[in-house]
Amino acid sequence: MVGFDLKKQLKVHERSLLRQLFSKERAMRMVDWYLTPKNDIEPIAEAWENLQEDRKRHYQVVLQDVDLLSNVKGQKILVEELEAQPIPMIEKFWKLTSHADKSLWAYLHAPDVFETAAMFARAEALRNSKQSNAWNSLPKQPIEITKSKVKMLEDRIRQYYWNKQMRGKVCKIHHYQRQCGSQYFFAYLPDWPDKRLYFDEHEELAPKEDTYAFSNAFVFEPSLGIIELMAKGGLRVQMDLRRAFCKSMLDIDVPDADPLKRLYQLDQILDPDFSFVTTPEERISEVHLTRLRMVPKVHVPLIDHMELKFFETENLDQVRAVVGRQLEAIGLDSDQIEVSQVTIQFVFMGGAGKRARKMTVNVLCPNSCDLRSKPEELQPIARNCLVRWGIIDD
Repeated sequence: MVGFDLKKQLKVHERSLLRQLFSKERAMRMVDWYLTPKNDIEPIAEAWENLQEDRKRHYQVVLQDVDLLSNVKGQKILVEELEAQPIPMIEKFWKLTSHADKSLWAYLHAPDVFETAAMFARAEALRNSKQSNAWNSLPKQPIEITKSKVKMLEDRIRQYYWNKQMRGKVCKIHHYQRQCGSQYFFAYLPDWPDKRLYFDEHEELAPKEDTYAFSNAFVFEPSLGIIELMAKGGLRVQMDLRRAFCKSMLDIDVPDADPLKRLYQLDQILDPDFSFVTTPEERISEVHLTRLRMVPKVHVPLIDHMELKFFETENLDQVRAVVGRQLEAIGLDSDQIEVSQVTIQFVFMGGAGKRARKMTVNVLCPNSCDLRSKPEELQPIARNCLVRWGIIDD
């Protein structure tokens, strides 16, 4: 995992949880888990060196997944899966304070839930990336998943890769459903044989020839009619895989030229008549535009895009005035730019001595939004607002 720091990861955890993690390791019994300060991991690092290499690899993999589930998106996935378990389990989870400790606790006390959540989190990390594309033109309805449909999809994917690239002679699909209803399909195929360097038992570099697996992921959102594919090779490959999925799982034919419809539209925010209209029952006291990115539709020397950040105190008229001056300075008007990304801040009313709650939502055209990572009780309110403002094409 890029950016993973084992020492940093060990520092963030409560000693009692680390003691449980390493309870079966004889080399770790020399660590005084209760007297060692939280920021002092040298005794742990010294004991770590005495672990067998296979055990080190095991804990490195575990702690990488713990780290993956320690951000906001990962925690949301973990909570989704834990809430489907007996009530005492989620109650114990909420008693912990840090995201990192919650993730490690889940590994120790709900390993099956942890493994499932980590798998979903790895897929989520690839969504809306350069390796993915999404289409929102499918029927908004549940799908029946049968062995015969899965086998049909396996055969179509296998045939595609074998006929096009002479690899992937076998295909195995693992299907999972998230608690929110999203359907995940992971397709595993054998890659071309490869020779890679590895460290042998003598800590020497040695070549190893083998056939490694590669994978694709399909995420289908039945309630939204969205299919997202994560596969190397770009749109050309993903279009064919999308066609295979739709025929196998939905029994529909989709044309190759079916365009990606825009899920989000932001240009209207710069319209003088636009405003963030809310309703009393939503209990929203204020809405602010705190960030805006614009992309010129015409060539402008040396400028790829312009990004502006605003104080919460500025209203939309002030924001549009600033934007107007920026565009005038480079000889453009609002018709010659496209708003590609915004950050919107919602301020919800407090009550009964409670402070007002704030929530920021980031929207990136054409089809990226982090609303799903926000508090579940606020998501429907914010989504209704985005629809009302014309940001979501519903």
